[in-house]
Amino acid sequence: MSVARSRSLLVVILAAVVVLASAGVAAAVSGGAYSQDNQDCPENGSAWNTPPNYVPKGCSDLKMNIEGADNGGTGYANPGSNNPRYAEFGVDKTPNNPDNPSFGGLAEVGDPGTADNPHSGCFAANTDGTNGDTGVGCGNNPNGAGFSGTYDYYALYCPATAAIPLDSIPIPDHLPALKNCASDQPIGPNAITPDTGSQQKLSDIASHGLLMYFGANDGLDNGEHDGFDGCTSTKQPNCATIGNTNTDGAIDGPSDGGAIVLGVTPQYASNTPTAANPEGLVNFSFGACADGICFGSATQRTTVYQGCDADNVQADKQAAKDDACSQKNPPPQNDDVFHNDTPASTQESPDCNGGGPGPNEKPEQACFKNQDGTANPDGANGYRSNTPHNMNMEPGVQTYQDPDPNRSPIIGMPGIYVGTCGVYVNDSGGAGSGGFTGQNPGYIVPNQCPN
Repeated sequence: MSVARSRSLLVVILAAVVVLASAGVAAAVSGGAYSQDNQDCPENGSAWNTPPNYVPKGCSDLKMNIEGADNGGTGYANPGSNNPRYAEFGVDKTPNNPDNPSFGGLAEVGDPGTADNPHSGCFAANTDGTNGDTGVGCGNNPNGAGFSGTYDYYALYCPATAAIPLDSIPIPDHLPALKNCASDQPIGPNAITPDTGSQQKLSDIASHGLLMYFGANDGLDNGEHDGFDGCTSTKQPNCATIGNTNTDGAIDGPSDGGAIVLGVTPQYASNTPTAANPEGLVNFSFGACADGICFGSATQRTTVYQGCDADNVQADKQAAKDDACSQKNPPPQNDDVFHNDTPASTQESPDCNGGGPGPNEKPEQACFKNQDGTANPDGANGYRSNTPHNMNMEPGVQTYQDPDPNRSPIIGMPGIYVGTCGVYVNDSGGAGSGGFTGQNPGYIVPNQCPN
């Protein structure tokens, strides 16, 4: 298991603190409302076998969106591609370059001048929506009033340092060090495009609300890539020596990260309060996961991961089939993450993760064997197809084990919840661990939010 994964949580926490101080449905990162969709990334954008120096177009490791809150009619603030974006900012995804020089100790960042430094990104604002989306990044819309642009400080840094022998200065790795840019280092433009159209969607805010989404993942950790490869045969690109890993239905982004969402939905202010949705006007959620350890808080029921029949898998018929709900023992539509009762917690081997085959380990192949040593012939796809469709955080605070098999489990994190639904403790272990106490009392205060 990569040491870098244990640093990922700190990266997310630090990013969240910066946003708070300045101030949908999740994919692999089951923290808050994080999703690859909101990061403008394809589901396989963090696969471990991504070629070096390749970055999916428009994909961001850190993203902030200001958007309409509920164009999907869900009844609460729900970030996603159905909502018009009025403003956005992104830090470009860093490529998959192992052993890239970096600094930071716990939270590694690629040295300035190297490929894995977060040196570029995009921004946009538009009264008619920015048209930002997966594969696009921060969009541009001439029909509305606003602007869009890109930045890359390497356009100044690289030429300015080219004549200085920075690479020959003896500075130990993991300490801040300026580096010379490689001759083939891609450098993006620093440019702003004004939009002078007259159309607008701002009047929709009264009927759909407004939200701020901020999400970050472990790609900020020196370009870490630790997602499932999704290979189904050796004929696929980057799969020549891998074969079928039974991960195509479970591939869905990085293993670690999280998100903050703050939404205002005046149209639901008069909703009748329930334990699962105690208020409708101002909604907040925060969550983060690292190494299978997750924590979060929310003011309403929030789906943080979709198991079987997920609507965010790759646009691939075979992937959708491999992700379909088990017909033998179909799981329920909803479950709470702090129950720690998904296959990823109760069955998955701690050696099964998306880190990719290394010299002495083959994590995806480890998914074919359960914690107790029995066979799991469907691999990670089997775990997902037996996971409830919606895995939810409830209003309150909670800790839990990541329900996604594409995680990097390190300990059996207890499931603890305190909120409007009651008080719950589950310390039955998981990930091959007996837990801290081995006790599983369940609800201490009766459940007020049946699924």
